[in-house]
Amino acid sequence: MRSGLPDMIPISASLLAADYARLGEEVRRAEAAGVDSFHFDMMDGHYVPNLALAPDHLKMLRCHTKLPFCAHLELENPDEVLSRFKEIQADMLIVQWNTLANPTHTFARIRSQNTKVGLGLNPDDTFDKVEHYFGDLDLLLLLGVYPGFGGQVMQPGMLEKIARARSLAGGLERHLTIAVDGGVNSGNAVLLAEAGADCLIMGTALFQSPDMAQFIGSIRESVAESLRR
Repeated sequence: MRSGLPDMIPISASLLAADYARLGEEVRRAEAAGVDSFHFDMMDGHYVPNLALAPDHLKMLRCHTKLPFCAHLELENPDEVLSRFKEIQADMLIVQWNTLANPTHTFARIRSQNTKVGLGLNPDDTFDKVEHYFGDLDLLLLLGVYPGFGGQVMQPGMLEKIARARSLAGGLERHLTIAVDGGVNSGNAVLLAEAGADCLIMGTALFQSPDMAQFIGSIRESVAESLRR
């Protein structure tokens, strides 16, 4: 079993795939089914060709659950909106690598708001410059698809990329969570965990499952069994 792996692999529900007309109910349904946190894809129509959730969604949904909220800022100007999340108290802010002019400054601002720091990498982003900042992060988000739309098929090469990230993070003083988002489903969850992912972000596969609790339980059981070998 991989050292440091939790008994049950964390699963975060990506609300991009939820029913927007029933978001409060969807949050409660996912929590009852056993998810560990909620992932908010925030898109501005510029960085990606789509519009999605906004800071007010975190504020409105906070009363429906006490689980952590992770806001993924798929925006051209993340530094200009960070202060919007201070009063909302997002548990984690994830910014995209190719939107940062000064990563150290951005990470420090996020941390000053008593918020965890996450960094997102697109499928074609490499680690040559990024690994320098691993020590500043709580979470590294490896995107299996190009951001913008849910329901995409995972890009090739993700298992190797996850394994490389886990290897690079091995020398850090504290554990760096490696999360995967985009195309995660029951068919690849075990392989992703075996490669080194220790958080799975799931949207379409999760919210379209006939029985969400059974779906989550089956994935966790399969992952745990595989990693015990």
